[in-house]
Amino acid sequence: MGHRANDHRGLSRRSLLGLGAAATMVAALPGCGRGDDTPFGPARSTGPPDVLARAIDAYVFGYPMIMLDMMRAASAPTNTLDHSVLPDPLDRGVARLSHDMVYSQAWLNLDDEPLVLQLPEAERDRYWLFQLLDGWGNTVHDLTSKEPRTTIGAEGPPYTYLITGPRWSGRTPERSTLLHMPSTMATIVGRVQINGIEDAPQVNRFQDQVKLVPLSAWLRGELDRTVSRVHPIDRGPEPPVKRIAALDGRTYFNRLCRLMLASAPTPADAALAGQLATIGVQPGGNVDSQPSEILDEAVRQAHRRIVGWEDPTARRVNGWEIPTEIGNFGTDYLRRAATTMRSPGLSPIRNVLYAVLWSAPAADEQGRPLRYRIRFDPGQWPPAEAFSSITAYDPEGFLIPNAAEIYSVGHHPPVTPTADGTVDIALQYEDPRPAVAPGNWLPIPATGDFSLTLRLYAPKEDALEGKWVPPPMVPVQ
Repeated sequence: MGHRANDHRGLSRRSLLGLGAAATMVAALPGCGRGDDTPFGPARSTGPPDVLARAIDAYVFGYPMIMLDMMRAASAPTNTLDHSVLPDPLDRGVARLSHDMVYSQAWLNLDDEPLVLQLPEAERDRYWLFQLLDGWGNTVHDLTSKEPRTTIGAEGPPYTYLITGPRWSGRTPERSTLLHMPSTMATIVGRVQINGIEDAPQVNRFQDQVKLVPLSAWLRGELDRTVSRVHPIDRGPEPPVKRIAALDGRTYFNRLCRLMLASAPTPADAALAGQLATIGVQPGGNVDSQPSEILDEAVRQAHRRIVGWEDPTARRVNGWEIPTEIGNFGTDYLRRAATTMRSPGLSPIRNVLYAVLWSAPAADEQGRPLRYRIRFDPGQWPPAEAFSSITAYDPEGFLIPNAAEIYSVGHHPPVTPTADGTVDIALQYEDPRPAVAPGNWLPIPATGDFSLTLRLYAPKEDALEGKWVPPPMVPVQ
């Protein structure tokens, strides 16, 4: 993979790797806007069991597993690494991608034997984050350059981890940390800080040193058994969320039954799993005996319920929404489904704090482009141990095309404060340079709507506890 060093495609992402933000294509799907006034309570069909109600519950319950399977099908083979390149506005694989981190991903099948993951040493100021997701989209383990979470005797770098499935038992190799997964199918989602396109060769070198090796090969000393590739930008027109929305009920539920063979419901899911089994939704089951019209109606109602979900525990301040309960969802199935639909693989807040400004007009009623400002008072730049950035997205959650090819601000190039330490971020279609410093302008569209995601990587306590809040975005007259 050394040939990538001079490849100025940037570093990108592709199928899951949206893993890094907070909303999707849902606003663009027909009939799926937040203004849909259809009640979210399930309609009830007659007769035992209540097929419609249970099928709605099954759709919500299984949505993350279907999403991950959709993305797995478009990615590298299992137990191999898939490295990405910096996304551009034509990257249609996943919505709300970060433009400051380069993604790596691996789809794992832990049925045969465990895998050894080894992460190399990085420069002291380069932040990295590797999550391990179970088959239901829960973050089971999160490893970062700030907190590699190694056990005594396994301190790095390099950091070596043994990833095991639910049925494995055995000895953990010396100088490695055990990472047990509750499902046979699992996913690694990695992010590595990139400091502009010129930093690509350094990121390539880090990626080239990441190892993912079967345990048996590792014990034989075959440390070069890692299989990896660079995934090009995904320019396909249909992201996974749209492909899922196009599935009919029978196809969706039978696919879920098949997937549950590798990732069965957990003991905590027992109550709901028992109800779903009465209509055939269970590991290895099927819904072939259920009426198609009821299954399809369940899909429509459940999809509207997921799209319309609003996070009751998020902080809302100055127009921003800050989710605080992401990562491991327990039995909050609707939260899990909605979070996955908006951006699969979001990191727990202790690693990345996301603040989202969902929608703002780019033009006035006469069609004239609007200008906005975000002012960070002295000492109020987002407090993070690593770095912070703001990224702009179009209504579908993709990066905004612009001649300057600027897709985020705050990280690279760095912002320029005024003499008293104030940082003003200009959000507008027209290029305001040189009146505005190069690192302080974030382009937005000339028409339509846009949204923003502010990310704090390794957020400090003031941000985690809500003592620091992002300032509002205000129009400039």
